[in-house]
Amino acid sequence: MASLTETAYLTRRAINWAILTVIAYVILRFLWGIFLSLWLTVFPPKPPPPNHAFGKLPTLAFPTPSASPSGQLVFRLETIEGSVPRASESAAVYFMPKSPPNFLGIPKTQEFAKRLGLDPTPIAESKNIYRFQDPDTPLRRLRYDIVSNNFILRYEFGLDTELFPSQNLPLPDAAIAEARSMLQTHDLYQEDYVGGEVNTAFLKLIGNQLVTTSAASGADAIRVDFFRKLIGQMRVLSPTPDQAPISFILSGSRDNKKRILQLAYTYWPVDYKTFATYSLRTSLAAWQDLQSGNGYIARYPTGTTVVVRNIYLAYYDSLEAQTYLQPIFVFEGDGGFLGYVPAVNSDWIE
Repeated sequence: MASLTETAYLTRRAINWAILTVIAYVILRFLWGIFLSLWLTVFPPKPPPPNHAFGKLPTLAFPTPSASPSGQLVFRLETIEGSVPRASESAAVYFMPKSPPNFLGIPKTQEFAKRLGLDPTPIAESKNIYRFQDPDTPLRRLRYDIVSNNFILRYEFGLDTELFPSQNLPLPDAAIAEARSMLQTHDLYQEDYVGGEVNTAFLKLIGNQLVTTSAASGADAIRVDFFRKLIGQMRVLSPTPDQAPISFILSGSRDNKKRILQLAYTYWPVDYKTFATYSLRTSLAAWQDLQSGNGYIARYPTGTTVVVRNIYLAYYDSLEAQTYLQPIFVFEGDGGFLGYVPAVNSDWIE
């Protein structure tokens, strides 16, 4: 039978070995983690091949004028890499569900018009488009699509000569808060806009048009644009990249009915859980398409020579209904130039 001294000795040895084993395990696990991380960096696993689950996709419908004017420009590439950077070989394409016709569409729209202070009596422009007037402020009207729920609320500011001398124009942060509050009040602030980029621009009345101005002191209105948040690391861009599908133009008027000069609301839902992966054309092929006049010019440069500095992938958010949210190549250049080229491999485009 072991003595108490032997028992204590053996217990201490067991404890020491247990501690050493735990330390060795922690060190080996840490080293294995470093090794695995380095291995995956040097030899990254290949992504699964594109599944092309939606079949052939419809051609992206860019606005008119068509893409051909890009062929009248002279392009020069001056990227950091010194060449066309290599892009991902595939990307996700998301399904965009359509709203079915709803027999409650007109009553719902009438209620919305009433909450905005308009006469709820609808004036039909077409099967889906209805107009609502403001009996107290005749220059104010709402044009609403009862199927898509997209609309434009507008005050004809060009016909109101007494509107702009009132200078109570909100600063950018206050304008954003005011616009966002209205969207939230009417349940229009969609989840994929929460956390998205919000831009502002001061506007000045020239003739009967509001144009961008850098001077806040002489501005007559302020524009607020809400953009969708990033999808992964990719931006979502509209045909006019400086103007979002959801935007406000606010005046300095103290009259609530003249405060919003325009609220343009175009929102096409995206089902982010229903997507497929598609092979992409190479960035070099997209660059050649742009040079050949097969790109859409979203923002023209100041001259006819374009120096392209940056090329990346983004998603195209059309103002017209589309079935799928598709990726595009974006070309940024000097003089404010911005060009788009469809990114999905042409074999998978109708």
